[in-house]
Amino acid sequence: MGFKILYSLVILLFVSASMSACNSRPISESSIQLNSSVSEEVVLGAGSFGFTYSVGEYGLFYHKNNKLQYYDLEAKESYVLCSKANCSHSDASCGAWYKNMDDATGLAMYGENVYVIKLNPDSNTYDLLSMDPTGSNQKVIYSLDVGEYKPGSWVANDIGDVYYAGGMAWFSAQYQYIGEVTEESNEFDYFESTIALGVNLQDGTTIMLNELPEDKVMYESEDNARYEFELVSKDYVLVSKNWNTTEQLSQKAFYEAYEQGEFEEFGNAADPQYEYLMWYQDHKESMFLYLLYDVQNGEWTEFESGKHKADYDEDGHVSGYHLPYIFLGTYDGKLIYQILDYEDPDIPVYLLDVKTNEREQILDIKNGGTLVTANSGNVISSVMDDEKILYCLFTENEKADIFYYNLRTKEHVELFQDDRRITFRMIGETADKYIGIIYSPVSYNPTVYMIDKEDYYNGDLKAAEKLF
Repeated sequence: MGFKILYSLVILLFVSASMSACNSRPISESSIQLNSSVSEEVVLGAGSFGFTYSVGEYGLFYHKNNKLQYYDLEAKESYVLCSKANCSHSDASCGAWYKNMDDATGLAMYGENVYVIKLNPDSNTYDLLSMDPTGSNQKVIYSLDVGEYKPGSWVANDIGDVYYAGGMAWFSAQYQYIGEVTEESNEFDYFESTIALGVNLQDGTTIMLNELPEDKVMYESEDNARYEFELVSKDYVLVSKNWNTTEQLSQKAFYEAYEQGEFEEFGNAADPQYEYLMWYQDHKESMFLYLLYDVQNGEWTEFESGKHKADYDEDGHVSGYHLPYIFLGTYDGKLIYQILDYEDPDIPVYLLDVKTNEREQILDIKNGGTLVTANSGNVISSVMDDEKILYCLFTENEKADIFYYNLRTKEHVELFQDDRRITFRMIGETADKYIGIIYSPVSYNPTVYMIDKEDYYNGDLKAAEKLF
């Protein structure tokens, strides 16, 4: 990746931030203004792994200690999303509590309601819930069946990132196939799959992008492709379908072929299957297809297709594959994207009108990168303050000059010089403030800060206020 994909919300997956005071106060005691609509573009739900945050106009939603919580930016207090008086928030009687860390995800406020996906062990489902900002009046909008833990069944074992936009909740669900025990390892033959879907927040109707295979099929084969969200907005949802033209053999299938005399070139290897997997990585043909969903008319179109570009390690082996584009968001109904080429230090950024197919290059970043950018398979809007794209150009002495490009006026504005590692790493914004973490090379527990946008534009990063 180098410095080209610089500052993503993905970094929060590794944040182990310790909130100030483990507050068990119910949110009904808060005086905050919660009933206010948030971004019309896309709201990222907070995940329970690694302390990620969903930033709203008046505060941050997050998971901590197996509870749904909220940090009030004005009161500088944390609250549990529970309105019960004298609640211990320690068992299923509390609507904000869940048993295991990965039992809840996608916590966010969208419109006037708070949403979250929680595992319901009684019904064996993942339930998409809506609730009041106090955590009361919880209602099930949609239930996803987990499945039965028995041989020959697909079982949902995780929910991916959840995005709210256009009156929908978009997310993926990861599945494991419960296979038979293999003779070679005395372990279950392992298969996995992913489905991607959207749920209408009003009536619970769904848009299924793909279906589970009827039987065990290796992941990323043509019949069991990997689907990932690349862009979510109020106008469009863009998904990548990824598969290999040559199907990888399972452990059982490999050893059956090996015993029949195939793969003789691995006969002297200590671990023939490992050598096969290395060979397969170098020889598989990895393909992609971008699918674009128009939220307004409900139509899917094929956006672009082709082969993934291979990345190579120092020994000349394929270390991975990547898609050609990173999507940065939308502006005025048009897609914003950058060309992804790890061998080229320059980054061109384009604005595309998908209705007319007219493309305009708006940025040509020479030896630098955009400041708020997702990795492939993640969604983060790079458009800040309604119309700005923040970016940097690297200079000598490990420094970087910070700029923004105004999409409305088409102006480039130089702001200040920063450390190349970027001091203030944004995770969200309100109308007049940026929320982020301040990078420290010696800290493993980054702290969340808030800064006035004018102070940020003036380079006065010392004005950032510590939140928790």
